[in-house]
Amino acid sequence: MMEDEKRSTDRFRIKQLIGYYPNREEYLWAEGLNLSMGGIQCESKEPLDPLTNIYLMLGVPMEKGEHLVRCEGYVTYSRMEDDRCLFGVKFEEISEEDKPYLEQYIQSLDQRA
Repeated sequence: MMEDEKRSTDRFRIKQLIGYYPNREEYLWAEGLNLSMGGIQCESKEPLDPLTNIYLMLGVPMEKGEHLVRCEGYVTYSRMEDDRCLFGVKFEEISEEDKPYLEQYIQSLDQRA
């Protein structure tokens, strides 16, 4: 079964800096590559193991400034490509306060990944 077949929500391309805490131990930065309501694909210099619990913060553009969306989930896959770690995160929890902001942001994106 191909990875794409497991997706239950559409993913959209992004190019955005994401703050994350693997196992809530240290604060790291990754580049977000694609996003859906179900998860995100990122690229980082730091390797991550599959099933690592992760806390993410994603700045969502607003009319005035941005809103910080907080998500929790786990790493579904991770692989090294050259000197970068490509990893996918499945969201398990998005705060009820933040969910509408993320939905609105995703609806504003137009390039499916």
